[in-house]
Amino acid sequence: MNSKSISFIFMLLSVYLVSAFPLETRLHKRSCSKTYKVVKGDTCYKIWTKYGLSESKLRNLNSGLSCSALKVGTSLCVANDSSGSSSGSSSCSTTHTVKSGETCYKIWNKYGLTESKLRELNSGLSCSNLKTGTKLCVSGSSGSSSSSCKSHYTIQSGDTCYKIWKKYGLSESSFKNMNSSIDCSKLRKGDKVCVNTSSNSSTSTSTNSHASSSFTWYKECVHSKNYALTFDDGVYKYDNDLLDLLKRKGVKATFFINGNNVSEITSSSVRKTIKRMYDEGHNVLSHTYSHSDLSKIDRSSIRTQLKRLEDEIYNIIGKRPKSIRPPYGRYNDSAVESLKHYGYSYGILWNVDTEDWKNGGNADKALEFIKKGLSKSDRPIILNHSYFDDISKDRILKLVEKEIDYLNGKGLKAVTMETCIGHNVYRSSGEGFPN
Repeated sequence: MNSKSISFIFMLLSVYLVSAFPLETRLHKRSCSKTYKVVKGDTCYKIWTKYGLSESKLRNLNSGLSCSALKVGTSLCVANDSSGSSSGSSSCSTTHTVKSGETCYKIWNKYGLTESKLRELNSGLSCSNLKTGTKLCVSGSSGSSSSSCKSHYTIQSGDTCYKIWKKYGLSESSFKNMNSSIDCSKLRKGDKVCVNTSSNSSTSTSTNSHASSSFTWYKECVHSKNYALTFDDGVYKYDNDLLDLLKRKGVKATFFINGNNVSEITSSSVRKTIKRMYDEGHNVLSHTYSHSDLSKIDRSSIRTQLKRLEDEIYNIIGKRPKSIRPPYGRYNDSAVESLKHYGYSYGILWNVDTEDWKNGGNADKALEFIKKGLSKSDRPIILNHSYFDDISKDRILKLVEKEIDYLNGKGLKAVTMETCIGHNVYRSSGEGFPN
């Protein structure tokens, strides 16, 4: 074989290799300095947490990644040659020295960051192994939330913070970050609020946010003629029938679910029901993993109850709740401090208890409680359960349909908890569970 033949063969081989591997794949492989092979049970959340990445960073490293369809054996990029180059010490304008007892949660809250932003600024950060004296970057060269405001909005009569941040496509936390001293319960007509800063995009995907430092209890909706139907203790076998009824009635509701109470959240059928709840416009929020009384357990146990359920909910719907209904409606000061510490902002109680749990879902008795409640408030939060003693499909559907018909007949409108309380009930995108 002469040299021309060999050259021709190499040319054909080069053409084949170029066509066989897309440009994006070749570039990805060249720029990736570390890969991870997906194993059974992995989720994107587990992977980006393991390697100290943010959700957005993992997705940037793996273009086209589908977290809902991770395949065992797939190789994912978890570091590239330029990882951290845009946020390393050379571009860091402000650093923080870790003190004894500090956690990542305390630090990102102090500087108005999200978990993902702190991790982005500090590639490889291990929040479970923070060392006293370590210097962390808490602001890039582009500046922080103290940037001057480029656009203001003048508060009108009837405005709420919720209406304003929704109007401008902001998250609750980014809005509050731009207006650090705002008291949403005392908005005054004519006051000006910032709705865009030079360092903040006006889109709802802004990550310059942090968990609320306050905790608020709600027993009723904030607006007259709204009512919130809520269902505790699920998922149970009649919830799909209940969802059919709610869809037929055009009603949105809120489900405070457990991970292991009357069903097991690892069950594929339970997960499908939860996904359906969310996809059909209902709120899916925390009722703790195993229906534990928060007033009787310590902070470590509360953390387990919150995080275990929250991780499961996130893996199903891609959202992390920051709102909770404590089982039995019980809590104490210690529990509230724990809830705040772990990033929860809102506790949801009720002002109408149908007592379905005690009367076997008796519709007539439930209506008596609702009528009594409406005599005191025209914006009730109504407590129902996905499961109660002597429950049957016909009994729960009859009960809920009678409630809806009565309330609608009184001119009230059914709303989700998010609309009811006027706040985002989920954490911001990319915001994980605090340490």
